[in-house]
Amino acid sequence: MTFTFILILGCIGCGKPPMFHIVARDERADESARYKIFLKGRELGTVTGSGTFEFDADGRRGDSIQEILPQNIEVRIPWVCGWEKTDFSLYLARPDEIERARAEHRAIQAVMHLSYTPPSFDWVTIFVDNRGGPPQTVSIGELQENVPAGATQRILLPHSGGCDQAKDVHLNGKIVTPVNTRQTLLIDITHSHCYRVEWAGYGFDDSGHGKTIYPPRPFQFLDSNPDFFMEPLPGSVITTGTGTVRDTLKDVACPKR
Repeated sequence: MTFTFILILGCIGCGKPPMFHIVARDERADESARYKIFLKGRELGTVTGSGTFEFDADGRRGDSIQEILPQNIEVRIPWVCGWEKTDFSLYLARPDEIERARAEHRAIQAVMHLSYTPPSFDWVTIFVDNRGGPPQTVSIGELQENVPAGATQRILLPHSGGCDQAKDVHLNGKIVTPVNTRQTLLIDITHSHCYRVEWAGYGFDDSGHGKTIYPPRPFQFLDSNPDFFMEPLPGSVITTGTGTVRDTLKDVACPKR
């Protein structure tokens, strides 16, 4: 938690402790972001997306702004093993407004800037081929991604330890396989497709496809971590070096048996 203020008042400790009226928000949040606000261990409410949540909190007696600030405020975000603490900054009104509010026995205005700061984690890459299938839900622990019916989708889910449910990848609530952060997981809902990696060079003339053909299976780990899934390679890319390579996993006709 970070506090921003520059003020020491000579009689700030006089009288009863002040009340603070706090407006919590994350102006840069996307629509899916959620924050839970807690005061003294009690859940007060939730901030969704770039919305706001307002609440009052008792300050303390003291001789400086830092001493009278409310304590025991927590902000939590949804994470792999449940709701985890995250950072926030508390910005107070101008010094003259603080003095006026105290003289008039009104709440001191403050803005709480929320920050999405998760615990340390590794990304898990999952390719889902849902052609011919109904909507699917892929999850690791408490975090999930939805795949529409008939869609092919590249999914990134975070993984961090701390609970048993974070050890496995789940499809519609059922375990698929243990998490592997080093290899891309391919899930084929209908178990009927074959795949192969294609690549192209940028900044130099090179293109082709791999020799390995991945046969129909419910799930399997790839030998590499392709940049794209079931997408054409881009016509050009921006690179700071002399050249780079991009690759994609595409479906191919299955070999005849």
